[in-house]
Amino acid sequence: MSKYVTILVLVLLVSSCRTVNSANNTAAYSHQITDTPTKNSGSSGMTRVNDSTFIVVYDLKGHKTGTRIGLIEITSSGLDITPIDVSYWGPEGISNDLESVCAIPGKKNEFLAAESGNWQGRFGRIFHIKLDIPQNKATVLGSFKPPVIKTNDRGMVGDQYEGMHCIRRSSTEYVLILAERGGSRAHPYGILRWGTWDVTKNSFTFSNEGKNGIAVNAPGNWTNPKAKRSLTDLYVDAENNIWATASYDQGDLGPFYSVIYKLGNINTSNASVPIAVIASPKVGRHIHGFKIESLAGPAKDIISTHSFGTEDENYGGVWRPIVID
Repeated sequence: MSKYVTILVLVLLVSSCRTVNSANNTAAYSHQITDTPTKNSGSSGMTRVNDSTFIVVYDLKGHKTGTRIGLIEITSSGLDITPIDVSYWGPEGISNDLESVCAIPGKKNEFLAAESGNWQGRFGRIFHIKLDIPQNKATVLGSFKPPVIKTNDRGMVGDQYEGMHCIRRSSTEYVLILAERGGSRAHPYGILRWGTWDVTKNSFTFSNEGKNGIAVNAPGNWTNPKAKRSLTDLYVDAENNIWATASYDQGDLGPFYSVIYKLGNINTSNASVPIAVIASPKVGRHIHGFKIESLAGPAKDIISTHSFGTEDENYGGVWRPIVID
């Protein structure tokens, strides 16, 4: 077997300065990136754009300025990181806590990027974006919201979606799989939910089965099993295997612990239940010291099966290729 090529690099973007209308945070406004990005911030979601480029999202809250979307290009010398400007997010204002991103099958350079959930009745949006790589920008073509199951409020953690995958059913309809992370009183376990996104109406509805979803209890060596987040991202490989990440931390200083595991597969023969979950999934890799929130496929010319990104709070983040048998 060839010698593995390993890239050990810190990743991602420092918060960039933007022009913000602070008097009305919910207003739509334009802004411009002025800072040069550096490799000292973590990613909260990731998917491949091409063989050597990944689109990533960052979990900045709505009241903070900075880069929400970026591109990571893997080169022979390491990582090239480019901030992607979004001039208009919609009438509810700039994104709040982006936690996942996925490609839209059949639509080149189009993606869905999702906020983690609602906050006191606001946010919880899933943005349909089109990426313009030469111009380093993305355009929001529209947004929609999944139905709220549990509201997020002060002292109450509700719906928290941290992974997403899109399946094409027709030219106008897609099945969207959402991964509730778990680890809260409202949702003790991870849950895979699914519904239909109608592109023409820009609407999303859960099916009855999809709203109830499938509970997921991540494997691993958990110090506090009740606090683990069983689903922090999803990746579906070329064979329709569903891979997932789970993580646990004890605060912004850690220590962190994560696992990558094979969760199941996309069920192409059953439109009403598009997921087949393994009853007792096994850990593919234990990752000590890192809080994984991003999972994707391998990069070109690096002997690996997966790549992951971390959001290590006060320590920043990393990007790594990895082999999982």
